[in-house]
Amino acid sequence: MAILNEKVGLSNSDLRKLRSMRPGMVLDVQVKSPNAAKRVRTEFVGMDGTRCIILRYPDEAKWGNLKDAIYTDNSIIVRFILEDETGEVIAFKSRILLVATKPTPLVFISFPMAIQNQGLRSDKRTSTRTPVELATAETGAPLFDGVVLDISASGCRIGIKRAVQGDNKLTGKNLLLSIRPQKDSVYRLKGQVMNHKADELYSYYGVKFESGEEQINPLLSEILIDF
Repeated sequence: MAILNEKVGLSNSDLRKLRSMRPGMVLDVQVKSPNAAKRVRTEFVGMDGTRCIILRYPDEAKWGNLKDAIYTDNSIIVRFILEDETGEVIAFKSRILLVATKPTPLVFISFPMAIQNQGLRSDKRTSTRTPVELATAETGAPLFDGVVLDISASGCRIGIKRAVQGDNKLTGKNLLLSIRPQKDSVYRLKGQVMNHKADELYSYYGVKFESGEEQINPLLSEILIDF
């Protein structure tokens, strides 16, 4: 994962970034349950000065039962994309203060003591091991499964087992990449294979993304920052 900009205590710049959140903004929320971490999306509702932040309770019809994960005193991680000239993912750890059910389901969390941030528009590659399914861009015909080994806003490097690929060549081809940072989330991006290397076990391909920021940024927000 990326080496992130993290510090204890909030600077004026950090506070401005947190206060850039607007009602209705989509937030990526990660909470722990007895079985596993759950990652869902919800909306920012508001904040009470620096006392607390208020989120809408995630839609259980979409994300499943969350009562074993969203409860008072459980820890919570929040991520959001700062859509300004900097193009950053902002993330912070917090604690659930209160879960309200009336008049509408809301989650009150503590104001963070620190934030992490990672630029989306940097061409610096971030190491990862994220599953990817490859298909032809023209027809969507499946090709191979592989692993994204590093990624940036402009492209990624993919590893494919040579035993799986056989004699098929991908250099110069246009691909549809289905990247799965989580079991229940998939991002489909188009890209062109620009270069190829290999060792005894794997073929490695450099892929230049052709999809726009609106498709790439949500994926990067999931991969770039990991607590």
